[in-house]
Amino acid sequence: MSRNFLKTVIFVIILSLFVSSLLAGCGKTKKTISNGIKYPSNGEVYPMETDATLSVWGMSSNSSSTSLESSPFGKKWQELTGVTVEFQQPMAGTNGSSEGLSLLIASGDLPDIIISNLYNQPGGIKKFADDGVIIRLNEVMDKYAPNLVKYLNENKDIDKMVKSDDGSYYMFPFIRGDEILSVSSGPVIRKDLLDEGGLAVPETIDEWYVALKYFKERGADAPLSYDFASWEKLGVFLGAYGVKADFYVVDGKVKYGYLEPQMKDALSNLKKWYDEGLLDKNFIKIGDLDSKILTSEACASVLFAGSGLGKYLSAMREKDPKFNLVPTKFPVLNKGDKPMFGTKEFRYVPNNNGFITTACQNVELAARFLDFGYSEKGHMLFNFGIEGESYVMEDGYPRYTELITKNPEGLSMSNVMVKYMRASMSGPFVQDKRYIEQYYTFEQQKDALKLWSETDTLKYNIPMVSFDEEQSQQLSSIMNNVKTYVDETVFKFIMGIEPIENYDKFVSQLKALGIEKAIEIYQKAVENYQNR
Repeated sequence: MSRNFLKTVIFVIILSLFVSSLLAGCGKTKKTISNGIKYPSNGEVYPMETDATLSVWGMSSNSSSTSLESSPFGKKWQELTGVTVEFQQPMAGTNGSSEGLSLLIASGDLPDIIISNLYNQPGGIKKFADDGVIIRLNEVMDKYAPNLVKYLNENKDIDKMVKSDDGSYYMFPFIRGDEILSVSSGPVIRKDLLDEGGLAVPETIDEWYVALKYFKERGADAPLSYDFASWEKLGVFLGAYGVKADFYVVDGKVKYGYLEPQMKDALSNLKKWYDEGLLDKNFIKIGDLDSKILTSEACASVLFAGSGLGKYLSAMREKDPKFNLVPTKFPVLNKGDKPMFGTKEFRYVPNNNGFITTACQNVELAARFLDFGYSEKGHMLFNFGIEGESYVMEDGYPRYTELITKNPEGLSMSNVMVKYMRASMSGPFVQDKRYIEQYYTFEQQKDALKLWSETDTLKYNIPMVSFDEEQSQQLSSIMNNVKTYVDETVFKFIMGIEPIENYDKFVSQLKALGIEKAIEIYQKAVENYQNR
């Protein structure tokens, strides 16, 4: 045995003992992973010990007085994760829009994380991946996002919505934790005025006609005032006839409401209301709805429970204690029928989802940072804010403090909430229904959650489908022309400028513009979704 060989053996033995001693000295409370982040070995990964900084674009604070970076929420998010964040706010009015994202991408200076809605952008989420803007997350999530993976494994219906047709994951999603959170808007009416006339809250189209006629007779200039173009995509009044102004699915087959024969009857009814002065003459573009409702010029509308129903009830609480704006069920033709359509949405929402970009040099850190929203600590921060400041625990229930409910600076509940949490907005986390139980302070708002939920709309809504780039381009080309033609013609039908007897010609022109091809594209997308 040579002397050199003996030296080599001795060196290896000494080196092994040295490494073993180092490992023994590390203890059991911490372990180090590849990028230098340290976290406890018990699985609770926050706060992470790292000197790294992440840049995050999007997810604006929605507050003119507080940026996300300087808000209590933004500061606490960094403190609890141990990550320093460079928050990049989009230009005013561009967050989540094609314009804002186009400007960001065109700049060539991508952040580490984008928090926005890429689902509704041309080409959809996959195009952003194909174009080298965002990364596929399957392996990343498996390694570094245990909280989100656990939630998706336990909620297969949400998992199906979140992934693409080929099983790819691209985002850290915003998820509503309970179905009660899936409804936030619907029809409302002045019950105090109905009581004066001895009328019940209407349920059928015929009962609505009687109620609106009564409001007109007592002096209301615009008994029903609502944004037709926005709300009828959800089938608020058209839905009573089994149609809506958009695509939907019946028994697996995609339909487009304006092609269906019932739509002619639905529009004829609205024309009758318009002719008799029951529908706001400015229904194409509603003016000052606040003034109309608060002065009883309008006695029925379609509103959000928070920013609409709650706002008006608050405004009139002292001025006119008898003022009673209440939610109604979605209208039907026959008493006792269950509304086919409504405003209920799926529990997965594409708003303010988190995406890791191809520019990110520390994917693990970005993934763990975004995964925080699905952890226990993250869940409480995103939904309730800072314990002892914006909420306290009472018998296991996170109760908002008076900082939120009766803000000493006079801020509305919604305005102060955006400083401390994201529950009333969206982001990469699971929304908690205990937020809405406290946010809605009026009984009318709580009743609204129940009444507006009583529809079959999720049975008929187009699911969270995806399109490839070619399909997206085809749809965009077709639907741009269709929308322009529909907007012009439907308004004319309701106002009597175009005879409703010409409805068949209207349908023929829609087909000439390619609506049947659009239905075919949606049909294929729905089938792909069902096969996920």
